[in-house]
Amino acid sequence: MPVPLTIRRRLVELLILRVKAISTATTVTRSDGSQYQYQTNLGARPSGRWPTAAQFEDLPAWGVFDLVNRTVQNFPREKQVENALPVQIRIFLKRSPDVAEVDAMIGDVMCAAVTDPATGKYDPTFGGLTVDMKPDEDGFIVPNETFEIDGAAVGFTIEFLSGPFNAYQ
Repeated sequence: MPVPLTIRRRLVELLILRVKAISTATTVTRSDGSQYQYQTNLGARPSGRWPTAAQFEDLPAWGVFDLVNRTVQNFPREKQVENALPVQIRIFLKRSPDVAEVDAMIGDVMCAAVTDPATGKYDPTFGGLTVDMKPDEDGFIVPNETFEIDGAAVGFTIEFLSGPFNAYQ
């Protein structure tokens, strides 16, 4: 019998597939119907869910970090509750990266997060698994001590419905 996956894990795995599709050979359709060609090959770089370390020769690399899900139950015995799962995709870089290339990586991740890799079309609902996806933040990761670009991050919130106390629904 297969092990059931939580909604969280299914969403993260689908998101990883979306980012892995980032390739300069891929063209996708944005929400306004316009075409966009990825500017980098970030999807082919080392990746993972909550990666802790990458070797220097593996950089750039990227990871998906699913944070604390916020659940709201509006009234007792509510059958479907609202969930807001903040997610951040971090890009790990070598020292002194090309700023224009990092900008392109950020743009590619923003586009890939809402693009179905099978169809190349805009889909912020993961084929109906979620209600919506909303952007939160994006930009460079810059430590105050050095003021050098250490990485980049794109953050967003995935909204979905589930039964109360049911991670698998």
